[in-house]
Parts: sequence; C-alpha cells; structure tokens
Amino acid sequence: MRTSLRMVVLGLALAAGGANVVAVADAIPTASPVDEPVIVGTDGNGQSRSLSVGQELAVALPDNPSSGYVWKLSPIDRGVLRQEGAPQFRTTNPIPGAAGTSVWTFTAAGHGHTTVRLVSVRPGSAPAQTFTENITVG
Repeated sequence: MRTSLRMVVLGLALAAGGANVVAVADAIPTASPVDEPVIVGTDGNGQSRSLSVGQELAVALPDNPSSGYVWKLSPIDRGVLRQEGAPQFRTTNPIPGAAGTSVWTFTAAGHGHTTVRLVSVRPGSAPAQTFTENITVG
C-alpha cells in the first residue's frame, strides 16, 4: 500500500513540476503506528503492564472530592512515563458533591520501568484507598 501511494505521489509530482518537486515528495515522512491507548480502573490495581514508547495510559479511579479525600500520585520516573496534565474529574450526576471518576493520563516516554502509585488521603486520616500498577516500557 505504501509503495503504490508513493508511486502515485511520484507520478503527480512529475506531472506537476519535475525533478524539484520529486525531491520534496521523497521527503514525505511515513508515520509509524502507535499502539491503542490503555485504560485501566480498579481492576488494574496490583497488576503489571507493558507499553510501547508513545502509547497512552489512562488510569480511571472512583472519586468523590466532596468527601475530603484526594488522590495523590507518588513520584514516577518521568523518563519512562510522563503525566499529561492534571487529573480530570468526570461525573454524570449533575448534583453538586456527587461521586464520579478521576482520570490520570500518561504517555510512555522511554524504555524502562516505573510504578504508578495513587493514594486516596484526607488530612489527619489514614489512606482510604491505594492503587498501584507496575509499568514497563519496551
């Protein structure tokens, strides 16, 4: 498929403007496929997962910020896994204070191993929940 597409581009380039255009057409980079994003929830707790460089990981955990508990992310190796922005809270219930789901998004940045560890804590209280997943990027 790529060869036939390249031949079409080459033919169009020759018809449109000659050798100078061909050099530009040859420089078109080919996109390398990226694996599908991985979405995990509480079922991923305690598991190990392998990702490829560039692959996205989303961790979706039950949350209710009005309870006073907040999920805290322990440090991760950013050379292996990079957090993409702040976690997003999502709910389908329009009532203020309703429970929902907090979602953290990461991108596999480079080869190696790191652990995603999230702890739901409230000041002065013991952790209510813990989520841990071992990540290997290869």
